[in-house]
Amino acid sequence: MENCEQIYLQKTLSCLESKLKDCKARLSLARKHLKKGMAEYNDEYGDLSRGGDLSNAFAHLGAIEENLLDLEREERKIATQIKSPYFARIDFKPNGKKKTQQIYIGIGNVLDGEKLYVADWRAPVSSMYYDFNVGEASFKIGEDEYRGNIELKRQYKIENSSLISYFDTELTINDEILQDILSKNVSTKMKQIVSSIQKEQNTLVRNGNLENVLVQGVAGSGKTSIALHRAAYLLYRYKKQIKSNDICIISPNNIFSSYISEVLPQLGEDNLVETTFAQIARAELKKPIQPRENMLDEIATNPTQKMLNEISYKSSYEYLDDLLRFLKGAFIETYSPKTLSFVVSENMVGEKETISFSAEQTKELFFKTFKGYDLYERINKIAWQYAMYFTERRHYNKEQNRGLKERFKKILYKFLPIRDIERVFEIFMAREGFEIPKGKSVAYMDKGAYLVIKHFIYGFDHDFSAKYLIIDEMQDFTPVDIYAFKKLWHCPMIVLGDVNQCIEKNVTDEYLGLTADFLGCKLIELKKTYRSTKQIALFANRLVGLNDIEFVNRNGQEPYVIETAGQSKAILNLIENECGEYDHIAIICKCNKEARELYKQLKTLLDCKLLQEPEDYEHRVLIATCATAKGIEFDAVIVPNATRENYHNTIDKNIIYVSATRALHKLFFVANDTPCHFLQSLEHKKV
Repeated sequence: MENCEQIYLQKTLSCLESKLKDCKARLSLARKHLKKGMAEYNDEYGDLSRGGDLSNAFAHLGAIEENLLDLEREERKIATQIKSPYFARIDFKPNGKKKTQQIYIGIGNVLDGEKLYVADWRAPVSSMYYDFNVGEASFKIGEDEYRGNIELKRQYKIENSSLISYFDTELTINDEILQDILSKNVSTKMKQIVSSIQKEQNTLVRNGNLENVLVQGVAGSGKTSIALHRAAYLLYRYKKQIKSNDICIISPNNIFSSYISEVLPQLGEDNLVETTFAQIARAELKKPIQPRENMLDEIATNPTQKMLNEISYKSSYEYLDDLLRFLKGAFIETYSPKTLSFVVSENMVGEKETISFSAEQTKELFFKTFKGYDLYERINKIAWQYAMYFTERRHYNKEQNRGLKERFKKILYKFLPIRDIERVFEIFMAREGFEIPKGKSVAYMDKGAYLVIKHFIYGFDHDFSAKYLIIDEMQDFTPVDIYAFKKLWHCPMIVLGDVNQCIEKNVTDEYLGLTADFLGCKLIELKKTYRSTKQIALFANRLVGLNDIEFVNRNGQEPYVIETAGQSKAILNLIENECGEYDHIAIICKCNKEARELYKQLKTLLDCKLLQEPEDYEHRVLIATCATAKGIEFDAVIVPNATRENYHNTIDKNIIYVSATRALHKLFFVANDTPCHFLQSLEHKKV
């Protein structure tokens, strides 16, 4: 049996190596063509630029470059496949057929003529590997369903083109494979999970309809991996309609963006368009935005009741309703047009021909005809109507008409007494009984409101269009932010988050339902965690009262608390004696000030790095805040200053929960005074 498997692997590798050789030859030829085309273009540029048509030359070069990029992508994918061409096999006997089909499954098809050595994991037939145990199974291609029996399920471990091991299983994904994957050390980049996708995850990944989905998943349930593998699936299924640059992912921060940057390339696809909501707001408002980390610092270190009340209000649908009611009511009612009169000609005796638009005419259009539109749309429509009237009377061409419309827009905006976005926001907040802090930057909690006001008055300056949208860490966004998303994008989306990881506010099931309805999303909950050991998961779940969470039964060391007068030495001992085999260790602090102070104390004792930029994550020992560690995982986590004085309220409990759920294998708390009461259930060791 093993000999047969070795032979099949060698045949598959031989096929791939032949394809790689052919791809390299085509790539070399394409590069020569591009070089030759560039030389010819440069030689002819002088003639072409003097009245010649440059479009054909540009199109020719563009086609060569596009072909070159496709070949480079193909080369990368084949090289990846050679290292591990497949990870599973199913033997499937279709109903009514005598012959059993052996289907090997990998990250991409391996085809030699009519011989299919490996099926892409995204192919319809491959779905049976994820969805069925040995026995009756089926798959669909379009509306057609194919039924039969899975007679064998086999899983492989292939590394660097060598077959390490394989074994048969009756289960969907054998626990031994999953345990092996989960027990490994963390890498500096998130890995693809095609060999271990679980049934409930596969349902989300392969959802054939481009419908809106909101995923509430507990920490470690694989939310981000699901979203990225869904993107890869869509690129496979809709390859003619959707390209990688048509899919946009909204990440929590640049460190997280870097962390997930290798998943799609590992699957043979190009990376998506990535940005953060703060970057979008900064581009539209042309003002700096307060980082979320700074906002969390404020509420973690000095949470006044006034501040918490304001955050609670701004995180509610009531706040969104109040803002929209203000914009569409009191604010828009201030629009006060005047009569516009333009002299278009004057004869020899001084008689003037004028075109006039009365104040009443503009009011009628603004407040009645175009009543259902945002302010900028009303002005656009009135400006276009007035410009067209001029065009018909004066026989203007299209270009003159376009310029005239822009002039009318400027005039019509002048009838709005207050047009500054910040001033409009100040007035709204004053009406609601709040003040806004003066400064050059927009407060983190206010960026969504600024964008909503900007869109209502002026529309957006940039085109953020996409064909599919991924919004991660949904719990960090407010209803006003989500309303802005709806104005920014008009495409299907998958929205992912965990309400239990919301630090600054409590999010209820009712809020989840409202958000799903507001976005037109189907709400799906994932209650199984794959990240942490059983011991870490149980502690974290008890902390926030989660009693119905499932977890992989991967045993490990119980988390514990160290009580010590020498915190720095205790941390050093933990890293040297308890974490020696681990590649990535995080010391997660409550706030930036605490992280900076601890870094000063530890940098002379051990090689560590303050996590501030994406490249910092390459370091083995990192000092981070809860906010900068968002969405990332580590082999071991140490939470310092875990004292009653430092961690005592609900916000502090949320910070501990998020910090604890970053850990895969080991979790420690260090207290240089009385430990906080959230850790009462853990063993305490005095050092």
